Amino acid sequence: MLTLPAAAAAPPGPGGLDDAGLAAAVRTIQNVCFASYPPDLLKSMTGLAGPPPPEVMADPRRQIALLKTEAVVAKGLFYPSLLDDLIPALRATLRPGARLLDLGSGDGRVVFLASLLGARATGIEYDRALHRVAIAARDRLDSLVDSDHAILRRGDFFRADYADYDVLYYYKSGAYAETRLGLKIAAELRPDAVLLVLAGEPEHFPDLEPIATYGPVRVFRRRAP
Repeated sequence: MLTLPAAAAAPPGPGGLDDAGLAAAVRTIQNVCFASYPPDLLKSMTGLAGPPPPEVMADPRRQIALLKTEAVVAKGLFYPSLLDDLIPALRATLRPGARLLDLGSGDGRVVFLASLLGARATGIEYDRALHRVAIAARDRLDSLVDSDHAILRRGDFFRADYADYDVLYYYKSGAYAETRLGLKIAAELRPDAVLLVLAGEPEHFPDLEPIATYGPVRVFRRRAP
C-alpha cells in the first residue's frame, strides 16, 4: 500500500504559529466551539440539565468525554472531532493554498484548523442550528481565524462539486445516504486529490483506494483505472 510522508513538525503558518502556538490555537478553537453550543444541544448530548463545570469548558478532551451521545440533526448525526487526532493527517495532505471541503462541518472546528494550516477551507452543514453555532464560533475566533479562508456554507453537500477541492474531509458518523455519498466521491474526486475519513474503514468506500493511516484518520484516493 502506498503511503504519504510522515507528518512533520509544523513550520510557522500563515499566522506565524509554531508547534506550541498551533497547540494553543487548537485548544482555543475547541473550547470556543464547545462554549458556543446552546443549552438544548448540550443537554441532549450530555444528559446534564445545567452547564458543564469550568474544568470541562477548559479541556477539549474532557468535553469529548462528557458527550455521551451523538446529536440527531437534520440529515444525519453530529459529534465533534478531537482536533489533536486530525493534525497529523492534515499536515501530511494539506499544501499551502490547498482547497479543503468538510462534508458536514458541524461546529466548524475542522474548517478553522485547516485554515490555520494554510488551506482555503470550506465547510458545508445542512442543519441550521449547527450552522449558527459555527458562525458564532468563527465570530468569537476572529483574531485567530481568517473568515476569508474559513468559509461556512449552509446547505446539502450533495450539491457541491467535489472536483473543485484538493482534500475532502468526512467524519463517518452516520450521515444520511452514505452509499450515495461514497459513489459521488468516487465519481468526482480528482486523481490528485484525497479523501480524509475519521473512523472510516476501507469497506465503507469500496470504490476508493486507502493509501495512508494517521491514527484514527484514513486517507483515500481514486483507484487507478
